[in-house]
Amino acid sequence: MGASTKIADLAHRTFILGVFGATVYIGVGTIQLVNARVEKNKIMRATWDAEQMAELRRQGEEEMERQRLEQQARRTEA
Repeated sequence: MGASTKIADLAHRTFILGVFGATVYIGVGTIQLVNARVEKNKIMRATWDAEQMAELRRQGEEEMERQRLEQQARRTEA
């Protein structure tokens, strides 16, 4: 009776330890997935910001060119 109690106790402790280990493993994996998603979002946001800045710069250059051509046209008329 004593040996089977020890075996049952050992099996129970092993099971609890296994459940704890699996929980930690899943938790660490989840944290890694969340961190990867956060990094991806940072990269996507930075890319989007860079694209927006490039578009604004292009629009500004077009506006400056349009104003320059208007001034040039006014000078040739005068």
